[in-house]
Amino acid sequence: MAKLTPNDNIYSKKVSKEQDGGKEQPISEVIRSEVNLLTFPYFALWDKDVKKRTETEYRTVITKNAQKLEIAWIVVASPRYGYPGPFDREVYKAIEQILNELPLPIQNPIPMGSLYNLCKRIGIKKYGGSQYKKIKESLKRITATSIESKGTYYSKEKKEWIEDIFHLYERVIFKGAKLPDGTIAEENYIFLNSWYLDNINARYVKPIDWLYYKSLKTPISQRLYDLLGVKFYGILGRGNNCICYKYSTLCDLLPIVRQKYMSKAKQILDPAHIELKEKGFLSNCDWEEIPQKENDWYIRYYPGKKAKSEIRRFKMGEQLELPLSSESVTNVDDSDILTIENNTIAQLTQRGITKAVANTLFSNFPIDQIQKQIEIFDCLVENKSPLVAKNPAGFLRRSIEENYHPPAEYNKKQEREILEQKRTQEIAEKEAEQARLDDIQRQVDKYRDGLNDEERQLLRQEAVEFIDGDKSIKKAFVTEHLIRVKENDIIRERLKLE
Repeated sequence: MAKLTPNDNIYSKKVSKEQDGGKEQPISEVIRSEVNLLTFPYFALWDKDVKKRTETEYRTVITKNAQKLEIAWIVVASPRYGYPGPFDREVYKAIEQILNELPLPIQNPIPMGSLYNLCKRIGIKKYGGSQYKKIKESLKRITATSIESKGTYYSKEKKEWIEDIFHLYERVIFKGAKLPDGTIAEENYIFLNSWYLDNINARYVKPIDWLYYKSLKTPISQRLYDLLGVKFYGILGRGNNCICYKYSTLCDLLPIVRQKYMSKAKQILDPAHIELKEKGFLSNCDWEEIPQKENDWYIRYYPGKKAKSEIRRFKMGEQLELPLSSESVTNVDDSDILTIENNTIAQLTQRGITKAVANTLFSNFPIDQIQKQIEIFDCLVENKSPLVAKNPAGFLRRSIEENYHPPAEYNKKQEREILEQKRTQEIAEKEAEQARLDDIQRQVDKYRDGLNDEERQLLRQEAVEFIDGDKSIKKAFVTEHLIRVKENDIIRERLKLE
């Protein structure tokens, strides 16, 4: 950890009016995010997942210096404060905004300003005591959550993979508490872990478009934007055109619960895929069976215009110093990245093209162009199109070389698939909303079951008094069901459930 200097200036920084008063602190459009925390899982994506999760574990085997090594990334929650969830991720992002505005090198302690300031950065419109308490609990939760790295966390300053157990935030000091020098804090401070702080100062960061990130509607979309943004920079820097994950690996990295069937897996992931394609971050995304392996598939991601423009933009700017080598960017899961060349050549030879011609095509044409023409070819074969009847392999070769426009039957298939994907997205959203409502009802029922007879009577009395005071409700329509509904409303307000 950077040493604390006994300098009064460190502790006597005043919160500016822009941070703490009448004006809203302007937030940068681009936020620098530490690469390891973009790559590996830390936060649960949904509130319902928080209650069931105590830890997140990612393990894989890599080959380094001709030796196979098992590496691991393990996040363990504090039993007292629980596992970090969606709100904690919002608080973490607000802290990133503050770090983004500080000149390098950054030193501990980091001034956060007021809790009001954090509310503004998070986007909380109604702020007060309950919101401030929630932010404090979140900061304590992140501080209490441990990370165990077994060769996964990369230190740019030391140029090595770290084996250590540490916390993202080492310490949090709230306004009014005593600082290490004995004075009373006039604002809120955090102390970053030394590995994390050193990487920020060494510019081991990936700029993210903050406004674009906030525009994404689903947690999976935001998480894929974080993860794939790093990986796209790595593969395009080496001249490749796509990245391919095993579905099982992706589940560990997001993290989400792994499904047994592709239809269910698609139902969960495809709404995010659709959103990222519609918003230009992905140009395409496809699924592929893994031969002789059940309940696992390859998912191939192709960067869209948005992803490519970000790479060009940040590569030219002074903010980005992300290493391009496979060791520093993608080595941690190279065993799970499909060898693009071998797979593409295999697909071509399976469709009748000789290996020599397949090698030539792979060398001379973009992989996304080849994959697109393979997809069109398979559609034509499936529909027994006369275009491929005489010489299928010859047609496929010419289509790649001349980059044929999709025929009508392919476009119709694509339209059907888009409609099906949208229907799948609507179903997934409805199921997610129903799951949220069911979870709220379970919490309400649990609260009610914990009441004694006197407390139940007081709850009923409060509900009846509210109904009696509502002039829009006629007494003739007051039923036990209506009283029960109002009791539920009161409990939700007590538990602050939305």
